[in-house]
Amino acid sequence: MSDIIIKNLYKSFGDNSVLENVNITIKEGSITCIMGQSGKGKTTLLNILMGLEKADSGEILNMPKLKSAVFQENRLCESFSVLSNIRIVNDNVSDDTILSHLNAVGLKNEANQQVSTLSGGMKRRVALVRAIIAKKDILFLDEALKGLDENTKETTIQYILDNCKNTTVIMVTHQKDEALKLNANILYLKNGQITE
Repeated sequence: MSDIIIKNLYKSFGDNSVLENVNITIKEGSITCIMGQSGKGKTTLLNILMGLEKADSGEILNMPKLKSAVFQENRLCESFSVLSNIRIVNDNVSDDTILSHLNAVGLKNEANQQVSTLSGGMKRRVALVRAIIAKKDILFLDEALKGLDENTKETTIQYILDNCKNTTVIMVTHQKDEALKLNANILYLKNGQITE
């Protein structure tokens, strides 16, 4: 494993140029937060890095193969229990391990509840626990703390810090306080360009 190097990345949708000559080095084992206005290409950049979308040009070097993600949508199976949702992508992990993770984000008592009965903030934490438990070399978080009240957000940030040591994390957020509490490198995406 080594630093991820993004060189001359370009992406447009029709006449709308979203990413223009993006050049970034993401340090291995670091947390990087990408900030910027809505609709300006942050999720597109994440999707390209995850391999879900193709750039028009440019290259990405040293991208780890084992990826895990929290998307803007929770992507949970609403009729399944919390435990079952996490188990879907973590079939080799014990229930005790999953319960300890749920406990860390304040959801231990909801383990057997159907996801459809949970609040938006609870669903967000289930999606996060599922992604963090998964075997990975890199974690992508697209507004993973969206909808959490301040106390829950503090607990969840600590959970991320405790469980992502030495894992490369790339996170999109609109909240600078989240980036600061995560001790993240902050990058700004504006007019298709990345600045520090």
